[in-house]
Parts: sequence; structure tokens; C-alpha cells
Amino acid sequence: MNMLRGIAVIGIVIHHWLLFLPHQNSEAVDFVKTFSGDFVHLFFILSGWGLTISYFTKGMVSWEAWALRRFSKIILPFWIIISSTFICVNLTHSVMPAFSADRYSWLTLFTYLTFTRNFYSPGWCLNGTLWFMPVIVGLYVLFPFLAKVLRKYGPFVLLSICAPITYFSIAFFTYFGYPTTYQAALPLFYLIEFSCGMLAGYMVFYRPAIFMGFLGSRSFFFGLVLYGFSWIMIETMTHGWFISNLLTSVGIYLMILTMCHWMAQVSSEKSIKFLSQVSKRSYLMYLIHGPVIMLIMRPLFKTFTGSAMHPFIMIILGAAFCYTLFILAGFLLSPINSFIFHLYKTPRLEMAK
Repeated sequence: MNMLRGIAVIGIVIHHWLLFLPHQNSEAVDFVKTFSGDFVHLFFILSGWGLTISYFTKGMVSWEAWALRRFSKIILPFWIIISSTFICVNLTHSVMPAFSADRYSWLTLFTYLTFTRNFYSPGWCLNGTLWFMPVIVGLYVLFPFLAKVLRKYGPFVLLSICAPITYFSIAFFTYFGYPTTYQAALPLFYLIEFSCGMLAGYMVFYRPAIFMGFLGSRSFFFGLVLYGFSWIMIETMTHGWFISNLLTSVGIYLMILTMCHWMAQVSSEKSIKFLSQVSKRSYLMYLIHGPVIMLIMRPLFKTFTGSAMHPFIMIILGAAFCYTLFILAGFLLSPINSFIFHLYKTPRLEMAK
């Protein structure tokens, strides 16, 4: 799982690097931007997968302790980063308006801190990459109920419940004119993807031999076919996105999972260790990459490049930016953990464990 999480966060960073910074048009870059952007679906599966394995490994848990751990691990670092971003954006606007043309109200910060920002469009631009947070936190809230269904009735019943809820909610909100864009996303829209991750975790825990036996060329090409169908549906059907997200997430998951399996067999120990280190810093890398791109890199590009960057150079710079972000996350990880430790007197937690 560590390798998958490391690859997933690299993909998300590359996606937003290409999305927010100017570059010359290129079909290759457009493909990289689209494909890497789909890695967000991989995070929904990995979240369900990791939580489920932990749940079954530890047996019956205190949900109060579980919630406290998630609060320390997920919520507090998010609050620290978004509050720092809010302060930096408004100060930059006051001191150097050329670098930041926007100023945000306290209401904007409140919607982020309360995970209601997806309902408040005036604040979306503060950090557009964080639409994911209200969704994943909502799925975390639902996890204890989903885990009980999975334990008592099995994965088939879980999927049979989650699929209708997902598609009914999408249809219901679409019918009444609610935007189904990423920025306005609701947790129920991704419930089926999250539950598929729970299914994967269930299989790893109870049927590891079957799960490992499934890995190989067949699973990779099956994932490729699913991803291809998803792309065709989006391109040719008016409401193709309605079920394409599920195909995208499962397709991406199978392809990347198989590739990680192959990499583990042929790659050097250093490369595997590096991806594991990226995985440990992945959450912090995700939280800070948007502000760094929009508050630092985009103004620098406008000031010093003067024109759109060559596509190939843009991708090379994106890879270098990922590594720089990895180093920066390493510097920030310890002080943030220390701050949380001293503030709440709880055991030191690794945010991206």
C-alpha cells in the first residue's frame, strides 16, 4: 500500500502542477494531466482499503479512540495548513498585491475549518485542491457504520447498499440542479469507490492468497479496459460521468497495484524505500502542494518566464517540484507533530502512517 500511496500523491502533485501553471499545448502533456488527475480516485480506494485492514487487524476497537486518532492524524494538520494558507494569502494581498490579487473573508476560513467549503463557492479559490477534504472526512464519519455492515454481512451486502446510495444521491442532486463538479462534491458521490477499497482490504485480510493470485498481466489489462471504458463513456455519453468514476477508480487501482507488484520484484531496494518515504509524507505533501504552487510558483512563473513553458521542460520541472515538496514535507512533519503533541498531550502520531 505504501508504494501505491507514494505514486498516487506524486500523480496528484503533477496534475496540479500542469493544471495551475502555464505551458504550451501538447497532447502528451494533456494526457499526463488527465491521467494523473484521475489518481484522486485511487485515494478513495486506498483510504477504504487501509481503514479496513486496520479495523480487522486490531479487532473490536473503541470508536472513541479511533475518532481521536483520526482527529489528531487528519483534522489537526489540515487546520494548521489551511489557517496558515489563509493568513499568508491575505498578508500577501496586503503587502504584495501583484503576487496575490485575492483576499478572503473569515467566513471562507470558517467553511474550510468546518469542512463545508464545498457549499461555499466564493472560497473555492483559496485552495481548490482541498475539495477532497470534506469528502474524505465525510466518508471517515461513515466508516464505523460501513465496517459493521462489512463484518456482519460481508462485502456483497456492503456493495449492494453503497452502490444504490451513491447513484441515487448523484441523480437526486443533479435533478435539483446541484453542481456535481469536484469543488462541490459530496461524500455520498464517492461512497461506492470507498466501499470498493473496503472490499480490497477485506480480501487482503481474509483471502490474501486469492488477492495475490489475482495480481499479474490479467489484472493490469482488466484495469486498462475498465479505464478505457470510463474514458469512452465520458467522451460519448451526455451523462457518462454518472458511473465512469467507479470504472476509473477500479481501473486505476488495478493498473497501479499490478505495476507496484512488478516494481517490487525488479526494482532496487532504494526505489522501494523512497516510495515508502513518500507515502509517509504523502498527506502533508498533499496539504501543502496547492498553496506552494499557487502562492509561490505561479507568481514566479508570471514574473520570470514571460511565456508558456515548453511541455517537456514543464514535466521535468514538475518531477523536480515533487522532490522539492518531498524535502519540504520532511522539514515540516516533525514540528507539526510536535505542536500537536504539546497542544493535546496525546502520543506522537505519524500523519501519513
